[in-house]
Amino acid sequence: MVSAKKLFTFLALVFAFGWLCQGLTIKYGVNGAGGNWLQAAMWTPMVAALLTGRQARRRLWDLMRRSGWKLWPIALLAGWSFSIVQQLLLWVGRQGRWHTEFFPVSENSRSIDSIHHVAMLMGVGRQSFGLFALNLVLTLTVASLVLTLSGAIGEEAGWRGFLQQELEVRVGMFKATLLVGLIWGSWHLPVNLTGYNDAQHPILEATLIFQIHTIALSFALAWLVQRSGSVWPAAIAHAANNVLQSGPLIVPNGWWQDQLTAILASIVLGAIFCWILVRHNSNTQEGGGAEARPFVHLDVEPQESSRKPAALKRLVETRGKEQPLRSSVRQFIASLLPLL
Repeated sequence: MVSAKKLFTFLALVFAFGWLCQGLTIKYGVNGAGGNWLQAAMWTPMVAALLTGRQARRRLWDLMRRSGWKLWPIALLAGWSFSIVQQLLLWVGRQGRWHTEFFPVSENSRSIDSIHHVAMLMGVGRQSFGLFALNLVLTLTVASLVLTLSGAIGEEAGWRGFLQQELEVRVGMFKATLLVGLIWGSWHLPVNLTGYNDAQHPILEATLIFQIHTIALSFALAWLVQRSGSVWPAAIAHAANNVLQSGPLIVPNGWWQDQLTAILASIVLGAIFCWILVRHNSNTQEGGGAEARPFVHLDVEPQESSRKPAALKRLVETRGKEQPLRSSVRQFIASLLPLL
């Protein structure tokens, strides 16, 4: 782990750079030139981590050189799940209605008549519900991958790639995930307080509702990183979460219906992902072996030079016991695995 001074340096840089970009976003307008500054803000967590020091840069490389591609479909579903559950709650509880402005239904109610205000990969004309569902999934998938490369990876490299790992060493996995979610939500305060996510009650949204969501989502993203050893699945889930919220199928009947179902969805899914994360962490610790080792280097930097001599020393001690050559080679390789 890095020193406490470097950890505070990261936090100072990420808030300074992030809030500066958000301030310029507010000044020039989100829908105008300020939109570019908001996009730039998404990269400030990565920039802050890279400026923190060589050890932080090496850690980011460890997490970014692995693609974790096997978890990409799960990452998409994890990111979409928060909006999907909220939509289901609105529909089941009859607290919302079909978004006819975006997706008007034909007169016989057997197809989508047309699609408005949303770009779709397979067209925006009349289409059956089956074709519409396929069109929607493909469009959301591509949009999520594009947003991953255009900004989400910049945030996740800093939050999950650096900060999460540092806090886990100090306070444990559960508390670290809570803290990252709270810090992540607080980092969004400038634009959220101006009504970016909720123009009706921006203070309540920015200081409470959005914080609940970021904390809940943090458990999903932390599990994806821990499970894959890569920051890319977390970035994809982050992007997928942002994309699906921009064009819901079910429109809430009012502000309270919208916020209460969003909070309930966050609490339920946050609890589920928390259980999955804690269970996975416990299993890897109890299992021992390669799976129980951290997927990134967490040793303090001054100790790095002593690791290889220690491995060679164990080899000499093993040979001194006159064990068979095959056993000695096997133990030597095992002693070097933590160095890779």
